[in-house]
Amino acid sequence: MKFRFFWCISFLCVATFSFARAQDENRGTLVTFCMANGDTSFVECVDSSHVVFLSLNDFLESLHLPGIVNDTTGKIECLINNQLVRFTERNPFVVITDRKTSTATVYQMPWMPFRRHGSFFIPTIVILQIYKQIADQDLTFDARRMALLQGSTAAFKNDITGIQIEKKLNGTLITILARKKLGDVESWLKPDGWLFVTITGVTADTEALDATQPFAAVKNVLAFQSATSIQLTFRVAPDVVQAETSVDPASNNLLISLRTRSDAEKKEMVKKQEETKKTLEQGRDRWKLDVIVIDAGHGGKDPGALGVSGTREKDVTLDVALKLGRLIQRNLKDVKLVYTRTEDDFVELYRRTQIANEAGGKLFISIHCNSMAHKPSRANGFEIYLLRPNRTEEAVEIASRENAVVKLEEGYEQRYRKLTEEEFIIVTMAQSAYVKHSEQFAECAAESMSKNPQIKNSGVKQAGFYVLVGASMPNVLVEIGYLSNRKEEKILRSDDGQRRIAEALYRGVKEYKARYEESLHEGMENDIGSR
Repeated sequence: MKFRFFWCISFLCVATFSFARAQDENRGTLVTFCMANGDTSFVECVDSSHVVFLSLNDFLESLHLPGIVNDTTGKIECLINNQLVRFTERNPFVVITDRKTSTATVYQMPWMPFRRHGSFFIPTIVILQIYKQIADQDLTFDARRMALLQGSTAAFKNDITGIQIEKKLNGTLITILARKKLGDVESWLKPDGWLFVTITGVTADTEALDATQPFAAVKNVLAFQSATSIQLTFRVAPDVVQAETSVDPASNNLLISLRTRSDAEKKEMVKKQEETKKTLEQGRDRWKLDVIVIDAGHGGKDPGALGVSGTREKDVTLDVALKLGRLIQRNLKDVKLVYTRTEDDFVELYRRTQIANEAGGKLFISIHCNSMAHKPSRANGFEIYLLRPNRTEEAVEIASRENAVVKLEEGYEQRYRKLTEEEFIIVTMAQSAYVKHSEQFAECAAESMSKNPQIKNSGVKQAGFYVLVGASMPNVLVEIGYLSNRKEEKILRSDDGQRRIAEALYRGVKEYKARYEESLHEGMENDIGSR
């Protein structure tokens, strides 16, 4: 009657032994079997319909108990304290026979055992009660720890009992207190200040370990128990540079030595950081946007394009360039301004970027006016060009007109004869280091110019302008409007129109400068942080 009473009570209490994390019936997991003598083994289990089934084969093997399997009849027999216990696959009845009296008793289980991969799986609560009844020993199942505990839970002893932290002259010593010889140990100190220590084949009270008080170089302790190992995770101080593990020869304890930087090493590290910061600041200052070169297109014997009413391009570009320069000088005090010309002078195209390079320019702006062959024309709007091989017929035509000025230079054939299409592509590739910033300035200038209601925004384009060739800095060519358009010619030749254009370009310069130097500052901070 004892067993029959047990089945009724067990059926009501089955939830106590259910998994917190449901497992698929076709997938097993491992339960740590902690025996009274301190040995540890693993028993496969399966959660079926929220009832935990243990492998009887693994259970018997862990306790070194005899077990016989009859594949023909689908039965398994085991001997516990002269009691022969027989289970049958897919049969809810268990037979317990006393070997001394040959008396057999049959009891009905609330769930049927089953076989999987050769192992017999029996409901956990059945194994617990039969073992307790026959062997006269407590056997409990801890679902949180995923562990079978032989003997009373209070008497259960974990393999790892605690963590001690001591401060030493050259760092911190962590002692993992162990009751038995530990298995394989792996440790990994990450650069971000986390130390991971994994020990196989042991158990621990993770809640007790998590409660370890931080001390010295150890800032936090976390413990994670799995079926086959325990992982100890330590948050350590930033000045910990090395972690070495060893076993205490006088005990089973694991020793972890955390070496921290000495005062001399700390001073040397601070010195290097300061030197790095200084080097990066010098580099930032070298690339700071402190020199802007304004190029007024055409000049002297080269009048440039002529407007419907005879307005000369060279006059408009010079006036706008000077107005833009004055705005920069007045508002950007940390910027040195360089002009390729300030009067009605003829300056060769190659000489313009040469002037910019010699001055250490950080931004080159070439100002021009557009025009169509037939006047008057409806073509209108300002355009900003980046140096690239021509992309459209319109770009080819504009670049050809602007580049034609080289014929006014002495010896131009020798100087420019190598600028074939192939060579031009190579030249533009040489400026690839400045492409990103050239595009960024073009975007800033286009956005600012688009707010000028007098001239429409025709966007950022690409063409092969000789005047931009050789500029060792971000560079653009701005066509501020069409002289062949009557309306825009009036705007371009008027003082108010020129002032508005100069102000729009200035706002683009100011916005670009802010973005550019912010990117330099962020880059320096990232470099220092990675050291």
